[in-house]
Amino acid sequence: MRKFGLIGCGSNVVDKFLSVRAIPKAGEKGYFSSTKIIDGEVVGGVTLNHLAWANTFGLQTALLARQGNDTSGNLVRKEMETLGISTTFIDISPEHVTSESYVIKQDDGERSILMAPGGTSSITEKSVSTLWSNKDALTSPFAQTQLFSTEISQVPLNGVLKLLSSAKKNNVQATALDVDVSPSVAIHEARLGDKDELLKCVCQADILKPARHAAEELLSVLSPLSVEEVGGLDGKKLAGLLMEYTNAKMVALTEGSSGCSIAVAGQDAISLAPPRLAAVTDTTGAGDAFFGGVLASVALLGNPWSCGAPERTIHTIAKTANMVGAMNCQTLGGLPKPGTRLSLA
Repeated sequence: MRKFGLIGCGSNVVDKFLSVRAIPKAGEKGYFSSTKIIDGEVVGGVTLNHLAWANTFGLQTALLARQGNDTSGNLVRKEMETLGISTTFIDISPEHVTSESYVIKQDDGERSILMAPGGTSSITEKSVSTLWSNKDALTSPFAQTQLFSTEISQVPLNGVLKLLSSAKKNNVQATALDVDVSPSVAIHEARLGDKDELLKCVCQADILKPARHAAEELLSVLSPLSVEEVGGLDGKKLAGLLMEYTNAKMVALTEGSSGCSIAVAGQDAISLAPPRLAAVTDTTGAGDAFFGGVLASVALLGNPWSCGAPERTIHTIAKTANMVGAMNCQTLGGLPKPGTRLSLA
């Protein structure tokens, strides 16, 4: 029996909010809207968010990370402890800087974001081997978890590859990859690695969770279809083709207010609209929460692509994930409120 239902490695960050009269252009000066510089701080991050939501279903979850022994690191770990996410596998060192982002919002509501990946950007193939892979069965995180997840967002692609291969070598039930940014952003702006590494990553995970824009760009790279042809596909067809070209067992595609489309090997793909909400507080992290619902469902129900899995399993996963994504839109930030407890839809 494995101790954890889900262990993930990826973004864990403190978002710092700054209000300015106008965001200055290069070479110009700007002014804060008040005498305060930092208006507020919120803990989150692509991977930390989906771990937290999966935890609300009763899964034991843990984060693999590199954090600093700094104010932001202490804040992230305190929030994790409050939410019941294990900090056992975090590499804490004064040599690391905990990830931060600076959300600069001007008076008319427009905003810009500056990302500082910090310690997450040092989760390379070498560090994964040193910290987590080269361990015995009693201490290796990969040998202690049912599911393993990571991301294309802040972790270097050679690190992502090593994480996924290490999980597979330890016979986890399934590996999952959140394609949080499009391939061009991952390669050029984020500088996570090259095209070949990215394609190896998406072809190694059992479960892929891309947003529609990332899925379209990825499929246009993997298939002979033109950008225009890919853009004209409905969600079910897009998810199904992406599954075919990556050899994934499952693709859970998010489409914002349109809901989701899910393709599972051996079954017909489905699309499902999200629940209707009377009011939306904040959409930050809705896709992360959705992924938490997907992974919790797979952990509790079993792999939907396995022989003998009930046909309704895919519908339960989609309905549960949409429910969690909608709940996230009714709170500030991407984390659930402490004490939140959920069950499958």
